[in-house]
Amino acid sequence: IAAPGGFIVLFRGLVERTQTPEELAGVLAHEVQHVVRRHATRMLVQNASTGLLLGALTGDASGAMRFGLEGARVLGILRYSRQYEEEADQEGIRMLIAARIDPAGLVRFFESLKEKEQEREMPAFLTYLSTHPTTADRVERLKSLAAQADGQWVTLLPDLQWREISQLCNAAAE
Repeated sequence: IAAPGGFIVLFRGLVERTQTPEELAGVLAHEVQHVVRRHATRMLVQNASTGLLLGALTGDASGAMRFGLEGARVLGILRYSRQYEEEADQEGIRMLIAARIDPAGLVRFFESLKEKEQEREMPAFLTYLSTHPTTADRVERLKSLAAQADGQWVTLLPDLQWREISQLCNAAAE
C-alpha cells in the first residue's frame, strides 16, 4: 500500500500471491504512482476540507447533521478513490512500459484477483460503495493499455526462480 509521506508498505502476502517478478513489479508500479501523485495526501486534505466546508455551510456539526455530512463526505471520497485507482493503474502501466517490463504481469495479477472475487461472489450493491473500480473493469482497461506497447521486454530475475524468492521471504519471517 502507498502511505502518506512517500512510503510503500510491502506485505509478505503480496509476494506469496504473485506468480512472477513482473506481477510484483506491476503492483509496485501502481503503488509508486499513488506516491508520485500524492493520492493519500490529497485524500486526507479533501476529507478534512470537505468536512470543514459542509460544517461552515450548515452551521451545525452535531447529531443527525454530522451523520448526514459524514455520508456526503464518504460518497465524495469514494469517487476520488476510484479516480485515483484508475490513474495509478494507467500511469503504472506507462511506468512498466518505459522500464521495458512486461505490463502483462500487472494484468495477470488482477485477473487472479478477479478469479478469487468470483469465487466469493459479492452482492452488486457493494461495488457502488467500493473505493476501487471493479476488478473486471480494471482488467479490461489494463489489457487495452498493455496492448498499445511494442513488446520489447526485459526478463526480470532471469536466473532465479520466483517461487524460491517467495520461499526466502517466508523463511525470513519465521
